[in-house]
Amino acid sequence: MGGASFLLLSSLSLAVTVQAQGCTTPVGRSNMNLKDEYISLKEFPDGITVAFACNVGYENRGGSGKITCANGVWSPLILNCQRKSCGSAGELENGVIHYDEGVEFGDKATVTCNQGYDLVGDRELFCGDQGWLNRLPVCEVIKCNPPSEILNGDFSPVKESYAYNEIIKYTCTGDNTLNGSNVLSCSDGGKFKPDPPICTRVECPEPDIKYAIWKDGSRPPYRYKSTVTYECQKGFSLKGVATMTCDINSQWSPGLPTCTPVEVTTKATTTTTTTTTTTTAPMDKTPDTYTPSDAPDSGGDNSAWGYAFLGVGVAVVAFIIGKIVHSQMKKRAMNDPTSLEDEDTEQKNSIP
Repeated sequence: MGGASFLLLSSLSLAVTVQAQGCTTPVGRSNMNLKDEYISLKEFPDGITVAFACNVGYENRGGSGKITCANGVWSPLILNCQRKSCGSAGELENGVIHYDEGVEFGDKATVTCNQGYDLVGDRELFCGDQGWLNRLPVCEVIKCNPPSEILNGDFSPVKESYAYNEIIKYTCTGDNTLNGSNVLSCSDGGKFKPDPPICTRVECPEPDIKYAIWKDGSRPPYRYKSTVTYECQKGFSLKGVATMTCDINSQWSPGLPTCTPVEVTTKATTTTTTTTTTTTAPMDKTPDTYTPSDAPDSGGDNSAWGYAFLGVGVAVVAFIIGKIVHSQMKKRAMNDPTSLEDEDTEQKNSIP
């Protein structure tokens, strides 16, 4: 009995020793994951084999994705996952495909058309898991519809459509002037460039320049690019540009000049007064020897004018008194002639 118990215990101990340890959840390298059938497993007992697969957009470039758990350790994973290549997107007639980023999964390519062609479709292509996404666009030759008509003007030639780089020309009718480019070209986007011109009536007004006269140039009416030249009258100076041109806005360019009076410069006349001083002894002056030069200085020229007015006044008073005396004597002679003779006799006797 004792021997049998010993054998049983030894067997159980050996069984416990021989039982191997399981593995933890395996982890792959970048761009790969466990296959779907192994993702849901929570335990990985000793001896189990699982497999990894490359992610979407990646492919196996060598090695196996299978690993095995052995006594708690996974065998080496040698799977090599690299991005898939989309290769060329194809040939594009009248255009170019640019692979600036490359041709592998996730890369982008761009498409441009040659001059004179318009792109129809997507300009960008993306490399996907199954190749280039979207359809390859096409490049179609550019055509332009007829341009818009303008008021008071026409264009030629008139057609249903125009090829790339084909030109048309605008002209104005009547006395109207074309403002803008008269030549338009069928350009990118199927549109004529530049914008159509405008036909407008240009007439500048008569130049209104005070103290100026017409010298040369056009006569009214003054149409576009008419030129006139003006000059100032005598005694005036011109400021600005003498020749003007009628511009597209019915304005004189560069603007009307002006005529300003010429400034006359005069030199002031200076009168110099010389004073002579003598060193003789002072003498008493009587009224008979008094001269204007003996008077105190009262302002030079002002004193001279004062004496002149005084002299004129004295002469006028003397003339009036003489007239009065003559008139009285004439009356006395008419009333009493003998009195006049007596006065003459007395005057003669009084003469020595």
